[in-house]
Amino acid sequence: MPSNTTSARSEARSRTLRLTAFALPFVLGAAVYAIVFLAKHATLPDPIGIHWDASGSADGVTSSPTGLFGLVMGVFAFELVAFGASLWQVRTTPASRLALAVLAWAAACFTSTFCSLSLLASAGAAEYTDAAFPTLSHWLVTAGLTVAGAAVGFLLIRRER
Repeated sequence: MPSNTTSARSEARSRTLRLTAFALPFVLGAAVYAIVFLAKHATLPDPIGIHWDASGSADGVTSSPTGLFGLVMGVFAFELVAFGASLWQVRTTPASRLALAVLAWAAACFTSTFCSLSLLASAGAAEYTDAAFPTLSHWLVTAGLTVAGAAVGFLLIRRER
């Protein structure tokens, strides 16, 4: 009997770790974005830029900052569902779970960082055309945090093995 109890605990711990590895990055990413949005909402232009050309000028807008918030939250929800569905399909393959965890954390960190930096770049601009984004520093910060997120996903799932 002790081995069955130990095995059940081990399986429960493994399921909890997988849930953490796949749900947490999207919850944290959405929370970070929401905090930045709430902190800067009053200073955002209306309409707000959502797409930039190669020179850093906004060439696409959304009708309001609140609309952008809903769009980004929808992206986080879509990513969570997509990675959850992928996990369901490959749940028996440890190498696939590892790859999905790395990709999930990287995707959540990229989305959160890039979208938060776009808000910060737009904050205080009188018009959406006044915001310059993305610059090299935005890309470097985004790349660095995306790699850091991938490392977290790797370390969380690697512990399971």
